[in-house]
Amino acid sequence: MKIEEFSLERIQSLYENTVEFNLSDSGVHPYSLNELLSAEQRAKLMEVELGYGWTNGAVELREDIAKLYRNRTSDEVIVTNGSAEANFLMVMSLIEPGDEIVVFVPNYLQIWGWARAIGATVKEVKLREELGWTPDLDEVRRAITPRTKLMTICNPNNPTGSLLSRETMDALVEIARAQGCYLHADEVYKGAELETDEPPSFADLYEKAIITSGLSKAMALPGLRIGWLVGPAKDIYTAWQNKDYTSITTSALSEHIARIVIQPAKRAEILQRSKTILRENLALLTNWVKANEEFFSFVPPKAGGMAFIRYSHSMNSTELVHRLREDRGIMLLPGDVYGMDGYIRIGIGAPGDHLSAGLERLSDYLKSQPR
Repeated sequence: MKIEEFSLERIQSLYENTVEFNLSDSGVHPYSLNELLSAEQRAKLMEVELGYGWTNGAVELREDIAKLYRNRTSDEVIVTNGSAEANFLMVMSLIEPGDEIVVFVPNYLQIWGWARAIGATVKEVKLREELGWTPDLDEVRRAITPRTKLMTICNPNNPTGSLLSRETMDALVEIARAQGCYLHADEVYKGAELETDEPPSFADLYEKAIITSGLSKAMALPGLRIGWLVGPAKDIYTAWQNKDYTSITTSALSEHIARIVIQPAKRAEILQRSKTILRENLALLTNWVKANEEFFSFVPPKAGGMAFIRYSHSMNSTELVHRLREDRGIMLLPGDVYGMDGYIRIGIGAPGDHLSAGLERLSDYLKSQPR
């Protein structure tokens, strides 16, 4: 097995904590425990025993997660250390050397990289900017073959913030069902829709859907490292077998807090906070793009904590990001890590004054450069 470097995670982990203005995050500014929990809840947290729990997640937590979906049981849920472990377990449980998968790109490329590492054939279907960063369904149909075992999509999308319509979701389910393949959806940004109500999960629409989700992005709790997989019970059991070889279990403290935050009223409160931050920052970003339209353009995101910005300068995106980091103390994510030079990803989940100051430095830098 030869594992390719995960460029997106590498560049962030190297530099995101070394700059004055980190605009590379894709989530919402995280809570503190004081902000998140009541005094009574904090006191109860101090009583949690720091032992091992269920290796597939506490029964009560899995039952609560199952209630986020229609007609799902705790046997169809496994709790993981973040959605990254959920993605890993999904690939290692379902995909074998020689299998064919279809990946919608741009995308968070963890699944793309793991599938290639184990010897699967990875076919790409491009999301179309002219279609609001959604797929051309005819291209999807042409990409599917009798060997296709799984399609995987990020919805809402990372990095573009696009959101599939219900009609497109139904069409993808129809394509997957006709082939009999799995349909995996990374739904970690679900709940952070900016213009519409929260849509159904693919798990509510298709019997062979596999869902990755968690508390890191829309729920603004990345430090808990709580994610999950939802899918057919037999496949979730296989993921549990594989988890015994990885992290064994999640944190007892994190699982305790997770049960609190996914209760309907608390979840709604958290998501409303996220939407308020994201809507205010998207308005700020939109005005900034208009004021600097000779340099930047974008399709405004419809959900999630980021925007994918096209820039007009000829400089390579990775080079641009490093120059901004070294000269202006700003961290962005280059389009290169998605295989799309000429773009940068800007997080819109940071405090507004932080985002505004970082954007000012970005536009000042490009204005100072020969074109």
